[in-house]
Amino acid sequence: MKHKELIALYFDGTLDKEQTALFDDLILHNAEFKEQVEIEQNTKKAIISIKKDDLKNRLQQLEQPKNKTKFYRIAIAASLIITLGIFGLSQLNTPVSNDQLFAEHFEPYTNIIIPASRGDEIKDAKSEAFAYYDAKNYSLACQKFETLYNATTTPYYLFYQAICQLQLGKTENAIALFEMRKSISDKLSSHNTWYLALAYLKADKIENSKVLLQKISSDKSYNYKAAEDILNQLD
Repeated sequence: MKHKELIALYFDGTLDKEQTALFDDLILHNAEFKEQVEIEQNTKKAIISIKKDDLKNRLQQLEQPKNKTKFYRIAIAASLIITLGIFGLSQLNTPVSNDQLFAEHFEPYTNIIIPASRGDEIKDAKSEAFAYYDAKNYSLACQKFETLYNATTTPYYLFYQAICQLQLGKTENAIALFEMRKSISDKLSSHNTWYLALAYLKADKIENSKVLLQKISSDKSYNYKAAEDILNQLD
């Protein structure tokens, strides 16, 4: 995969597990790639989104009849620059809400336990639960994960149940579940921290979220670049 495509997926928040591993490796070992990501990140923060049609209409004001004086055309150009500059500053100074930050960075974590394949048969309760999850039927998936966790106490059921609760807008329930498995050390531990930070952000518990985001950033763990981006916008 080309670096530009990988960076684009990163900023879209759509990296899968393998792409995330590749991205993190490049950040650590490829200075040119890291610099490119930082440039894109800074550009993303600085650019003001102005509709092309609106900008085109504004620029058309410069296309005056030939009998207009050079001074008049310069005055219009200067006015346009000042207007866009003021608009840009106002946009840059507009605070981003916690809900916006959450929506920008949240997406349900990929099913890495039983990845679905076309034609697979649902053989047991575990397969059924993850089939519902892959089908985005988070309500039924949540019920199945809860039943499976109560029967087995397998930590990843708790994690995916919490993801479902977060997706369903039941933020406090999600927080309670992520907190329950916070002390468990496994391959989803760093992911649990990331999603718990997002849940706190969604619940407007900013200080709790910041503590976790700072830990993610300092540990360079799962989604640490996104954590740093949120921290920069919260400051």
